[in-house]
Amino acid sequence: MDQSGKDDRTIGFVNTPFFEDIIARALQYLQSGFPVHFVGPTGVGKTSLALFIAKKINKKVSVIRGHHELSNKDLLGHYYGVTRKEMVDNYIHTVYKREQEVKPLWIEGQLIDAVKNGHVVIYDEFSRSRPETNNIFLSLLEERVLPVYGHGKKSFIKCHPDFSIIFTSNPDEYAGTFHTQDALLDRLITIRLDSCDRETEIEILKQKNGLSVLEAQEIVRLVTNLRAYGRGFCPSLRASIMIATIAKKTNIPIDPVVPEYHTLCLDVLSRPMQQILPNEPRALIQDIILKEISRKEEKR
Repeated sequence: MDQSGKDDRTIGFVNTPFFEDIIARALQYLQSGFPVHFVGPTGVGKTSLALFIAKKINKKVSVIRGHHELSNKDLLGHYYGVTRKEMVDNYIHTVYKREQEVKPLWIEGQLIDAVKNGHVVIYDEFSRSRPETNNIFLSLLEERVLPVYGHGKKSFIKCHPDFSIIFTSNPDEYAGTFHTQDALLDRLITIRLDSCDRETEIEILKQKNGLSVLEAQEIVRLVTNLRAYGRGFCPSLRASIMIATIAKKTNIPIDPVVPEYHTLCLDVLSRPMQQILPNEPRALIQDIILKEISRKEEKR
């Protein structure tokens, strides 16, 4: 778990009218004591949004990264070796006394610290963790107590009244995710995030990369047209930001007639386009991208 009061990704978060309603709703739910769950395809900004909202609550933020090897030991703590304490008494030179005390060393998991002290926890990509690992959140969210396993007589920790948690996940059909148990989902308020609107995406590219309106519009036009070949969210916002960032830093003109811009777009966009058109040959995928680069503003 990462634990900090700062995260560089929140510095560049672009708050637009598209996000304002989502942010306001999420803050209402969290301040009422309920956990929020952002679910959506990769690249739509779930983690950045969660970090931005967590910072607005003005509490210390702890981040858990979900993965299939995450266990209760990572979240709650575990015994790790022993500590030794030795005392030698030779005050009277003819008497030699030696005492040794050996104690198991308990390493406390950072979820315990967050629960005790009322942090905001972001559990990022929680559905990549095994369901049995996530079971500890059932009582934490319902009874506001955290069960503690294997730590002597202490069986649970009471939750600080300021503790709150934001979950993020990809849909179940994504590779590497586990099906989340209904008992956990019933305790969350789930907000679906899809691709942001055109105006928001343009504003993000302008603010993050210093593009002109026309440059940002050109990238968004291309990526939006390509999304129409699939389910409307791939290629993602992340692809747009990649193109904008590289073009800006390497002085590649964002211009449909510039060959270097063609190459950049092919390198960034070929893989996501292959995802939505898996049965098409690579040459056809590249032809589609080049065609959309050259296409004027008219609708498909």
